[in-house]
Amino acid sequence: MDSKTKKKRVEKRSIRKKKDLSSVPAKPGATKKKAKRQPKLTALKKTDQSQDYLQPTFEQIQLRAYFISEQRRSAGITGNEHGDWLRAESELRSELLAEKG
Repeated sequence: MDSKTKKKRVEKRSIRKKKDLSSVPAKPGATKKKAKRQPKLTALKKTDQSQDYLQPTFEQIQLRAYFISEQRRSAGITGNEHGDWLRAESELRSELLAEKG
């Protein structure tokens, strides 16, 4: 046998042995734990769908924020569009909750 190939085989064996030794758990009872099952998405989707009608659409919020900003500007009150958007969103949510209950 060629000396180069013999050296390569010996090196491969030593690498394999090191890998095998490193994969042995430190404690005899320590093993890999199985991952817990994730809850099924169908159950989560049902709860989300029941609250979807309580969320105003993007267009509804956009229109309400526009009118709030126009009203604010005509009154000469300072503010910004982010605040108008948040106010519009909260107003629409409260209106949708009032309709539900």
